[in-house]
Amino acid sequence: LAEAGIAAAPERVVHDAEAAVAAAEALGFPVVLKVVSPDIVHKSDSGGVRLNLAGAAAVREACDGILAAVREAAPAARITGLLVARQLSGGVECLMGISRDPAFGAVAVFGLGGIFVEILSDVAIRACPFDEATARAMILSIRAAPVLTGARGRPPVDLDALARMLSRLSLFAAAAGPRLRAVDLNPVLALPEGAYALDAVIEIDPEPGPSPRDDEAGT
Repeated sequence: LAEAGIAAAPERVVHDAEAAVAAAEALGFPVVLKVVSPDIVHKSDSGGVRLNLAGAAAVREACDGILAAVREAAPAARITGLLVARQLSGGVECLMGISRDPAFGAVAVFGLGGIFVEILSDVAIRACPFDEATARAMILSIRAAPVLTGARGRPPVDLDALARMLSRLSLFAAAAGPRLRAVDLNPVLALPEGAYALDAVIEIDPEPGPSPRDDEAGT
């Protein structure tokens, strides 16, 4: 996603508590700490996330706590490291996603994140790919768009950055081909200056294996 131009919170992957402290000090407190595991998709469900870590002692304690919680919740999971990310706050939480439709191929969705998407069912959907102008129109088409544009004295979010991310996600999905099953960016934090994906899940179909006929041809 970074190679596709999709901005994320500054982050580093480390492998022990002291490296986590060094990364946190370099990124700037407060930070978020997450487990890195190919076997755990929803990290918070396994105790693999700690928020609002404001100092070195809190980071060290969180490292121990995450490893203990994950080993208890998912003892078979492979733990390959810890991710330290600068904690961003303020702004509006949004979601962006990709799903693969049998008829239309890669389809993008945009809406507000958190509880809003579940309560309001207020999203915009469009086939991929599309440009930034189309992405902006999608964003402004949802009923809750005034939350993004400065309702009731709230500062407006950076719609240009949000539209740029959504368009780039659509280009990424279109280029990825049929193996891409889904992408979930939730939350995307839209700030007065910039927009950042704070978490991402990508689902892909496995590589198809060679058929027996291919094997015979190879021999």
